[in-house]
Amino acid sequence: MRRTYNRERYMARVAEIRAQVPDCALTTDIIVGFPGETEDDFSQTLEVVEEVGYDSAFTFVFSPRRGTEAATLGEQVPHPVKRERMERLVALVQRRANERGQRFVGRTVEVLVEGPSRTDPTRLRGRSRHNKTVNFDGTAAPGEFVDVEISEATSTTLSGIESLSARLMQRA
Repeated sequence: MRRTYNRERYMARVAEIRAQVPDCALTTDIIVGFPGETEDDFSQTLEVVEEVGYDSAFTFVFSPRRGTEAATLGEQVPHPVKRERMERLVALVQRRANERGQRFVGRTVEVLVEGPSRTDPTRLRGRSRHNKTVNFDGTAAPGEFVDVEISEATSTTLSGIESLSARLMQRA
């Protein structure tokens, strides 16, 4: 795919970012089944995903686009192989993202309120500075920043309750 860097350089950048911003959220895009991708290539991708521990990843199965160089490359990966690799990749990304999400349980995070939760309209939904969706009980209005005490985490969302003590201090 004509990357201008190698694994060592990439991992050094990840280490540098985490050294400078220890609680940062890292995300990525990954294409599975690019022409010529071997099982060893894919295994190395899984190793990087395991080591980095992304907070989320957008994953795609390669599909040739007419008129592109990649569509004309030999060694096209069979679709069943792409699907099976994608399943392994998604399972790993979700496991690591869930592990990363657990670091928020028991913490209070600042949340920008977006509106009602999509899964439970009696709750609110917002985004943390880590771009995590946060569903929570509270009274804030869209556009407000509130502190939310996190009680649960999954690979994609956090759940909690608006910190009333912080809210009362804002009003005083």
